[in-house]
Amino acid sequence: MVLKKNETTDDKKETHSTPNSLFLSNDKEALIGIKTDKAEIRNLIRRFSTSGSVAYDPELYAAILEYREAVRNSKMSDDDTISSNALIQSGRVRLKQMGLSDSMIREWSREDKDITELIAGGKYGKTLVYSQVYESDIALLKVGQEVEVKTSSFPGKIFHGKIKGIDSIVDSKNRTLKIRSVVNDKENLLKPQMYTDVEILAILGKVLSIPKSAVLDTGKKQIVYIKIAESRFSPRIVELGRETDEFYEIVSGLKKGDEIVVGGNFLIDSEAKLKLGDIEPEHKH
Repeated sequence: MVLKKNETTDDKKETHSTPNSLFLSNDKEALIGIKTDKAEIRNLIRRFSTSGSVAYDPELYAAILEYREAVRNSKMSDDDTISSNALIQSGRVRLKQMGLSDSMIREWSREDKDITELIAGGKYGKTLVYSQVYESDIALLKVGQEVEVKTSSFPGKIFHGKIKGIDSIVDSKNRTLKIRSVVNDKENLLKPQMYTDVEILAILGKVLSIPKSAVLDTGKKQIVYIKIAESRFSPRIVELGRETDEFYEIVSGLKKGDEIVVGGNFLIDSEAKLKLGDIEPEHKH
């Protein structure tokens, strides 16, 4: 038997006892610094930041007033009902295009609802904040998601709120979508057109996931090393889904409870190529 440099007879025997796997002695594991974790169901939350400003929206202010007027006239007038309904429907379409949901249209069209905050700043401890989100992140957005708003005018202070409306038309120039959030501002510190930093908390839900450090990206495929037995490791092709700062969602290739290498995997990969050559990882669905 011809051994490769630095390879013992035991290593050679262990290497080939299970196809497509690598045996490492306890000493070699310690030398490489192998660390493992589990593929687990986690409730993933992705946080992403964008710029924004406190609302100053005379266009929306005027559109709401016009809609209110159309509704008021339809109740008071004996004119053609079809014409009145057409005006109301046209006003609703315009408000939806400007990002108002059905519930927001009902709320903002009430006669007792003060809409001057759209042009004069927040009242009653609430402030409207606009932010721009790139179209690549649109799929992560939902009405009701939590936001955290900061401004350089009040360092260290965080204004908490929720998304109340998402525009329906993407800006063709910068490929962004306008998001409208209502934040708590009990002291009415935020002023119209004040610049803000907005952090959106997108809840991805409970999904099978692994730490990002486990993934080796070859450019054509993503590979993780799993511990299949004591001192034995095997490469596995995985399909990745959504991501957060710390985790990748696993679409296929692993199951809950699989023990994966999260530290020392680059060295394991080098060791595998040295002992096994160019092996083809398994791709399990």
